[in-house]
Amino acid sequence: MGETNDKEMKQALKRAERKGRRKGWFARIRTFFFGIIIGMLLLTVFTAYMHGLAVKDAFRSLFTTETAVEDHDLTLINHRIFGYKVADFAEAVLGDEEQLKKLEVYSRDVSDVATLTQAGLFKIKAFSKYQLITYNGKAVYTVDLSGLTADDITLDEETKTVTMTVPEPQLEPINIPSENIQFGDVEKEAFAFGNIKLTPEQQAEVETQAKARMLEKLEKEKVSEDAKAAAQHSIWEIFQPMISNLSSKYTLKVEFK
Repeated sequence: MGETNDKEMKQALKRAERKGRRKGWFARIRTFFFGIIIGMLLLTVFTAYMHGLAVKDAFRSLFTTETAVEDHDLTLINHRIFGYKVADFAEAVLGDEEQLKKLEVYSRDVSDVATLTQAGLFKIKAFSKYQLITYNGKAVYTVDLSGLTADDITLDEETKTVTMTVPEPQLEPINIPSENIQFGDVEKEAFAFGNIKLTPEQQAEVETQAKARMLEKLEKEKVSEDAKAAAQHSIWEIFQPMISNLSSKYTLKVEFK
């Protein structure tokens, strides 16, 4: 019985010793963190005193800073040792491969009328005949975004602007579907008869000249300026939501190279 009591006593002493050690560890940990908190409070008060700040502002400055994070476009907030939140505008734009392609930004219906004249016998007017051909085509302007790089996307923190520099709209070859070519009635002088017939090569030449006159008309009406305005609007609508998702304070500006 005596030996049993001794064993129980020794076990009880060991349990008490282990319990005491655990309490000692917890006490040291509490003391450590308590010391950190006291130190931070003292540092906060000192910082507030030195810089004339409110204590709450000084305390906030211990955890956040506006210092930029290297290799990122914009630092939204830097929590120091607790991490940071940044916005990478170029990465967001260039990462959307679905949109980095040739965009159709503007189109305009354009037409031209060609007058065919076939002189008759000895080029006497009485033997001549005429026919009007109306060509109805579509002028389409596109912007190719597939070649954009990070250098084409710049950030202005002062004006809160992200500028995207893109190529100017380019006019695609004018398309004139065959069903949009209208042949007028043949008008004949007194002694003319039959229709005007053109070889395929002649038809192609007439159409080429009609397209050339369409281009002149587009240039005269400065349609390219309308295409630029439309391109800026289209590109803004596509990429502004990306910019807003990263930071609602920033807006997109589209410029041309």
